[in-house]
Amino acid sequence: MKPRTLPLLIAGLFATGASFADDTPAPAPWVTQGAATVGAMGTNTSGRDPSKLEEYQDLNSGVLSNIFMQGRDDKDWVDFYGENFGRNDQFITLRGGRYDVFKYAISTNWLPHNFVDQALTPYQGSGTALLNATFPSPNPATWNKINIGYERKDTKGYFEWKAANPWYTRIEGQQISFEGTRPGSAALGTSPGNGFMDFAVPISYTTNTATAEVGYSSYQSHFALSYMYSKFDNGNSQLQWTNPFFGGLDTYYLASDNTYQRIAANGVMRGLPGASTFAARYTWSKTTNDMTVPQQALGSGGSLIATMPNMDTFNGEYVDQTLSLTLSSSPEKNLDTKVYYNYHKLNNNSSAVVFAAGSGVDCGGPCESTLYNYNKNNFGLEGIWRIQRGSRFSGGWDYLETSQNRVDFDHVRDNKLWLEYKNTSLDELSLRVKYQYLERRSDFLQGNEGTGPADPNYLNRFVARFDNSDMNQNYLKVTGDWTPAELVDVSLEATLRKNEYPNTVLGRTRDTRHELFGTVSWGDFSSFRVVLMADYEWVKYDSYHRNISDTAATNAYDPYAPATSSNYNWSSKDTDDNWLLGIGLDWQATEKLMVKASAQYFKSDGSSNVDSQMNYGNPLPITEYDDWKQAAINLKGIYTLDKRWSFTAGYAYNKVEYSDIAYNGYQNTIPFPAVTNNTGQSYLNGYRAFPNSNINTVYLLATMHF
Repeated sequence: MKPRTLPLLIAGLFATGASFADDTPAPAPWVTQGAATVGAMGTNTSGRDPSKLEEYQDLNSGVLSNIFMQGRDDKDWVDFYGENFGRNDQFITLRGGRYDVFKYAISTNWLPHNFVDQALTPYQGSGTALLNATFPSPNPATWNKINIGYERKDTKGYFEWKAANPWYTRIEGQQISFEGTRPGSAALGTSPGNGFMDFAVPISYTTNTATAEVGYSSYQSHFALSYMYSKFDNGNSQLQWTNPFFGGLDTYYLASDNTYQRIAANGVMRGLPGASTFAARYTWSKTTNDMTVPQQALGSGGSLIATMPNMDTFNGEYVDQTLSLTLSSSPEKNLDTKVYYNYHKLNNNSSAVVFAAGSGVDCGGPCESTLYNYNKNNFGLEGIWRIQRGSRFSGGWDYLETSQNRVDFDHVRDNKLWLEYKNTSLDELSLRVKYQYLERRSDFLQGNEGTGPADPNYLNRFVARFDNSDMNQNYLKVTGDWTPAELVDVSLEATLRKNEYPNTVLGRTRDTRHELFGTVSWGDFSSFRVVLMADYEWVKYDSYHRNISDTAATNAYDPYAPATSSNYNWSSKDTDDNWLLGIGLDWQATEKLMVKASAQYFKSDGSSNVDSQMNYGNPLPITEYDDWKQAAINLKGIYTLDKRWSFTAGYAYNKVEYSDIAYNGYQNTIPFPAVTNNTGQSYLNGYRAFPNSNINTVYLLATMHF
């Protein structure tokens, strides 16, 4: 035996003995990986109001950062991600747990909503619940500049205990807050000729929600019972503002505090005969709020007029109940079926407020609120038949019946039939075609309104609101993916939806929507890849209306009466044409340098064509009707120095243009120039009036991988 062989044998004996003494494997080491990025961004913005470019994001110059981290061993795990630390669009999330024992998560998501920068207002105190001003105020140059927008913060988390498998418990908490202002307006007087007022409405909302759930979950079944409690608090229940028409402080009522409670029970049973799964869910919820009923309203000369309500406090209460039942089966190898039923009932148990006839809010009699209630029953059948591998037909029938207490329609029935064919059997081509027909029929309640054509209520016989009126809908969607050659991919999606309202005289009579979207890409992902994208959408709304200037005419409210220069019918065809063109590029320029670039152009062209009987009113087409143009360019280079370090440099350009007949030639007062002795003068703050702007952004980032 060689001299060095004996020590090895002795060591082997000790190692073998140790394995007999303790065969527990050594714990897996904790492994962490991730990346941290820090850098800076600089922006240059031009334009009077660039808020549209920054509506939901923080593009101010400053520091950029994000962190991603994962940690694992054989027992525990944790994930962390955060970005834009300290900015108004910050996002942070932390998730983790112990396998088969518990898991948790917590996150916060901040989202700004910028409505208008450098708005003008004659008021002092914007952002508070009291707006004071001295009127008349004819010169906007003396007004105050304000920014209107709010910050939304959503913080939530949960903890789930699973150690008592198959039983589990889960608790959740969430707080959503809104702080800032939003655009608002109010009428100065009781008719359109008295003008209106723009102002900033204070926003101070907080919603706190807590949920607890206990459940049983196994391969064969799942059952759960949960309770949710949510409380909404508004720091400002009303806004007081100087009304120059009435000459005093007017009141603008805001959302009231409320509470929401929900009890939910759901269950799933699997492995039933016919390879079936049965699922059921029931919920009961109640929303309540209380608020003081105004006892006075502002009247002429700043005087307060009694409203004469039948109660001092309004007690609001909505009770919702829902039930969902679903049976999914596979009775044969190539056949899947689903049968479902959904029920929804809303009971409005709120106070019925009535303001007496002759009060400051007289409606030509008592002003009484309508408490909306409904019952909805929804049945459906669906099936999938696989003809062969990669080829299948599917179809279904859906029936929705709504009973409600609306004054125009109390019973609505929706019947929907659909059929779809999908084929993915070819390697180079996949196709999907879906057709759907929807028929809605409603019981109209106002067919006998009014005593005759001279009665204003007579017009209600012919007015149908399109959300509940009779409708026939045809819907077709075609989707295809094609690979005609190596490294080439083509995708196409086309949609047609047409709604017709056959029994509508006055109101929406037809609306049509066409959508076409396609992409063409070429290249190898590892070296060079270019993608072309195009989207076209065309929407048209047809409607029919009546103009009534001579209310004393014997047939003023009859749309079938002969047209006169005072009373006639007119039609409107509103159209929106939307285009989107884009190109994207990924290029591995060198072994260490990746270049990414994209460009997009969006255009929305709206128009409204108005025709009238005998051309009365001399209507003209409106060509500038909510027209938008937006262009964006992005260029980014990523240089990978080594496995640990990479650097990113980028440039972005965004430009927006807007044109609309309602805003072109915008002035902050109506009429303009302001009339100093007109108490009904309108005062506008500039919301959506001057969005034409562009922004240039450059940024540099350094990323460390660990």
